[in-house]
Amino acid sequence: MNIGNFLDVSEFRYPDKTAVVFKNRRYTFSQVKDRVQRLMKGLAGLGVKKGDRVAALMWNSAEMMEINLAAMRLGAVFAPMNFRFKAQELAYVVENARPSVLVTDDVCREPAAEVLPPLLEAGCLFSTSPRAGAEFRPYESLIEENTAFDGSVSVTGDDPCQLLYTSGTTARPKGVILSHDNVMWNAFNMIHARGDSSDDVSLVVGPLFHAAALNSHYVPRLALGATLIIMDKFESDVMMSLIQTERATIVPGNPTLFIMLLEHCAGRRYDTSTVTKLTSGSDKLPDHIKKELMRLFPNAEGVYDIYGLTEGGPCLTLLDARDSLRKTACVGLPLPFVQIRLLDDNGRPVSTGEPGEIVAKGPNVMTGYYGMPEATAEAIRDDWLYTGDLARADEEGFLYIVDRKKDMIVTGGENVAAREVEEVLFTHPDILKAAVLGMPDPKWGERVTAAVVLRRGRDASADEIREFLKERLAGYKVPKEIVFVTEFPESGAGKVQKNVLKKRLGG
Repeated sequence: MNIGNFLDVSEFRYPDKTAVVFKNRRYTFSQVKDRVQRLMKGLAGLGVKKGDRVAALMWNSAEMMEINLAAMRLGAVFAPMNFRFKAQELAYVVENARPSVLVTDDVCREPAAEVLPPLLEAGCLFSTSPRAGAEFRPYESLIEENTAFDGSVSVTGDDPCQLLYTSGTTARPKGVILSHDNVMWNAFNMIHARGDSSDDVSLVVGPLFHAAALNSHYVPRLALGATLIIMDKFESDVMMSLIQTERATIVPGNPTLFIMLLEHCAGRRYDTSTVTKLTSGSDKLPDHIKKELMRLFPNAEGVYDIYGLTEGGPCLTLLDARDSLRKTACVGLPLPFVQIRLLDDNGRPVSTGEPGEIVAKGPNVMTGYYGMPEATAEAIRDDWLYTGDLARADEEGFLYIVDRKKDMIVTGGENVAAREVEEVLFTHPDILKAAVLGMPDPKWGERVTAAVVLRRGRDASADEIREFLKERLAGYKVPKEIVFVTEFPESGAGKVQKNVLKKRLGG
């Protein structure tokens, strides 16, 4: 079994059902399979073979999913690239992945033209844009000029199918290799835990170069024969319009997206009655945002909060929607086929309530980092993935992320978990977003510093916020400095890029 087989199964069961909605286009499962089979013939004609990388540098689109499926069905490895990368970052990733073919789009065409031609062979660059330019061949020709692929490729669950690059917030991006089995088990976990079904109509708005949108939202819909609505980028009015017109049942997002959506929807009326599931990931979702979301989507029982990382396929734990308000700042329980341990610095299990590093084991955990055996050996030991994330467990076994192990703030000899301070900041009625970090300090080593974004129309002062925190935290955990900002630098997955923020604040 491999991921490509999911298309065969869904096309057999639901040939005339809408598989993909993208802008003004709709494709049934039969139409998707026909286009993918033709694309396979085109790629094979270019010499793409099992194990080769096929890259995409583009915004979300129906074409991006066709490339993904065609590559994997040929036994090749799909390598989507972050369109936010600058020229130097993009060049590094291309040199590392060495793709046989790369497809781009109208938005990414110019940066791709500046970087890629010297790095890739002539004739292997394609663009979905009608203004492709001399450097690129038209993508649609790979479909229109070919008949269905009639060859045979043996693809097993152990074969690699994706090469996904981490965000690189602390170092150069690492290429995470996921096998067909890794991606399938991640899909099985999510289908089981969320109760997904073939009747789902799900939005995909997060970037598909990330494992969350690609493997936790797209692949389960493909496996079940459900309908997927692809948004090329997040726009509040477009998203709400799609929810109404397409009768969406599942709305995924991250905290930043949901905050922006709620701001847009304030005082407006929308028909959201079809939405029964909300999912969030990438960062903590404050309780007051959950409550506002449940008012906007009254037929959703709560919010599924997911913890994971690319190396985990990506999903490791999930907080059931029914527990979303019962368990504050919680990421739930391990997914059905995932084992989780919390270990101290000596590799020993920690006691209930004590923080320890999350280590995970399961068939969804990556096979390794591409071309980086030492980094792989450091991350995976005796089949356990060492995540670098700290968490504590309560008496029921529910997990609460504390912080990144390497990002713990040490101030005056005391350890301060930034996440703990952030969770308290999020309970302040005037604060919309918060990020806590350690800034260099000649006296304390690091001083606890909070950057906050206030809710619209609020004007809390730094002293007021500090007094609020003093009632809820030990004195050494209270930020010595509070900085007001209008926005945070964020990764494509919606995580605050604290290294960038730290530089902006002079650290």
